[in-house]
Amino acid sequence: MAGEDSEEDEDNLLHIDDLHNIASAHKNMELQKPEEILESNTNLEEWHLELERVLPHLKVTIKSDSRDWRSHLEQMKQHRAGMEDTLGSAKFQLERLEKEITGTLEKIKSREKFLNSQLESLLSQYRTAQDELARVTEQYREVSGGVNERQRQLTRLTDELDLIKQEMEERGSTMTDGSPLINIKKAIAKIKADIIEMDVRIGVLDHIVLEAKLRDKNLLNAQIAAS
Repeated sequence: MAGEDSEEDEDNLLHIDDLHNIASAHKNMELQKPEEILESNTNLEEWHLELERVLPHLKVTIKSDSRDWRSHLEQMKQHRAGMEDTLGSAKFQLERLEKEITGTLEKIKSREKFLNSQLESLLSQYRTAQDELARVTEQYREVSGGVNERQRQLTRLTDELDLIKQEMEERGSTMTDGSPLINIKKAIAKIKADIIEMDVRIGVLDHIVLEAKLRDKNLLNAQIAAS
């Protein structure tokens, strides 16, 4: 049933192009009207009953086609009217904003000219001071380069002087300290004592050797005499 109703609704839908066809057919019917007036023999009550019966089927629904140029034209007209209304109010606001911005820019320009005229002397002094600062900075760089070189030389000489002082202190402490001399004297005395002891031992050994020689000689003489 639902499918049949939808089909009936679609059948009852009237395309926008069908209106032109109906209008054309209506014109043709008017052209084909008989010259004599026709009289109806239908009863009024029967006519009302028939009208009530067919009235639900006479519903006409116009379905617009999105591809139809007429619908696009109507949309374009609506958009154009909306744009014109919006442009009217926006144009007034933009013109007022333009006037305000123009006035503000003029005030800024006049204020800038006034400040430039008032600060011209100070600006010239500032430029002169900048040039002088650049010159002094360059001189400082040149002088600081020589100072750094002299500082390195001073550091090197200071290191050499510290080494010389350290050597002199070591030599001075060695010269003032008598312990090495005492040690040398003790060593010499010990060597002399050792020499004396060796001389005594040598003398004893010489005496023993001499006695041995004499004893051997006496024995030899005794043997010779006995023979």
